[in-house]
Amino acid sequence: MFAVLTTLGACSTERTADADPYAGLSDAVRDWRLALVASSACPAPAPEAGVEGPGAREGCRSFAETCKVEVPLTKAERGAGVQAKALTGLRWEAWDPTSSEFRNASAAAFFTHSGGTWTRTDAPPVNLSTCQPFTEAG
Repeated sequence: MFAVLTTLGACSTERTADADPYAGLSDAVRDWRLALVASSACPAPAPEAGVEGPGAREGCRSFAETCKVEVPLTKAERGAGVQAKALTGLRWEAWDPTSSEFRNASAAAFFTHSGGTWTRTDAPPVNLSTCQPFTEAG
């Protein structure tokens, strides 16, 4: 079970980045969004498609962070110096060259904070409302 991240740290001017294990997570999520825009997840429309407005140049638009939850650290992660771990879901519209229109897209990623640096790894698909991973029917 994951716990929902609170934003209490953002409300306090007394907390420092050293005291907040989630300091810098928003920047890491923003960097992920920029990496998605630069990847094949966002194929730019061909000029002859005549697409105008948001996403016309990048191939993606309407990014939204849909969920973010704290992931409990394992004993091994704590022993390795991991300070925090979060699971985040994003939703956006990506250009689909086959249908020549924008279609809904989504992804989830784990963010691990260690040594002052956030590292991103892909996560399995999640419910974008709760960030809970989907379970396979057995």
